[in-house]
Amino acid sequence: MIGLCLSDPHPDRAGDGSTVRTLSAARFAGRYRLVDFMLSNMVNSKIFTIGMILNSHYQSLISHIGMGKDWDLARKSGGVTFFPPYYADERRSVNNELDGPLQRAAEYLTELKTEYVIIADSSIIYNMDYRKAFEAHKKSGSDVTAIYTKKKITPGERENTVSFELSEEGRVTGVGLAPPNADNINVSLGAYIMHKRNFIQLTAGEKNCGMLRFSRVLLAEALERLDVNSYEFKGYSAHICSVETFFHYNLDILEINNRNSLFDFENRQIFTNRRDSLPAKYGKNADIKNSLVADGCQIDGTVINSTICRNVKIATGAVIKNCVLQDDTIVEKNASLDCIITDNSVIISENRNMMGYRTYPVYIERGRVI
Repeated sequence: MIGLCLSDPHPDRAGDGSTVRTLSAARFAGRYRLVDFMLSNMVNSKIFTIGMILNSHYQSLISHIGMGKDWDLARKSGGVTFFPPYYADERRSVNNELDGPLQRAAEYLTELKTEYVIIADSSIIYNMDYRKAFEAHKKSGSDVTAIYTKKKITPGERENTVSFELSEEGRVTGVGLAPPNADNINVSLGAYIMHKRNFIQLTAGEKNCGMLRFSRVLLAEALERLDVNSYEFKGYSAHICSVETFFHYNLDILEINNRNSLFDFENRQIFTNRRDSLPAKYGKNADIKNSLVADGCQIDGTVINSTICRNVKIATGAVIKNCVLQDDTIVEKNASLDCIITDNSVIISENRNMMGYRTYPVYIERGRVI
């Protein structure tokens, strides 16, 4: 199979609140990016030819992936191919006059001998071997196999979540918004297996296409002429599509069962860009409870129920509760944070006291001094 990632359709509304990176590059669990899970799933499924259809604000994503060495994708044949948008007129806004990266990807697919393609959304994270779904796809004889899971979604996910109506035989009969406050919804994992000719037919005329449009419009309109089967995934999954979901799932992964289901599910490893950082250093006043702390951190304060990314410094007397602190954040002496998200290189000054809420976390932009 060939792997293809459709980029986030709303890159300016990245899950971590940032406007400087596409959603695929948003951080998760201290040291990972969302795209790591999609790339790892494909590599663990022996898919080594992957196309990344980019939208905008993608420099951080390209820098993170590089040649794909950390995912065993630095290869003479295959590997990662990027399809960024080119702009016909630099004076136009970022979402206008795209030259059609999706169509360039479709042309790329026609040149490859492999017949099947899996389309994946890197804003939905899980740990899965796609080969099992592929075998089910071939056995069913269907045109498309949609991968889904049964779960209850959070309120922040609803507008960006696709749900399926399924027949008793498992055929997809409807695609739409997830109903509110319902348990065991058939939630799409944003992954579809099909022959590449079906993908080319579905996306004909599309210059660029996010997963929401692909699912809710292109696939939904094709249900009457295509046989769309389903395949259920039963592990842990998380859809990062807003600041609220970014915050919710970065804390949800602190639960050990969720963490084991994602990072050690059936002994499949999740790979990421490795750095030569020192281990985290804890001072004599450090008190860490139920938290993830990445490498390179220096902590001499209190951290409770939080996710701490790389190279964060927390000084003596500082108290961090229910927070997601991203790379190079500095929290000075006696500061207090509760339900706060910091972007990179934020400085929280001495004696500052900031508080958000579980349902409405406060996001601090990159490089701000508070």
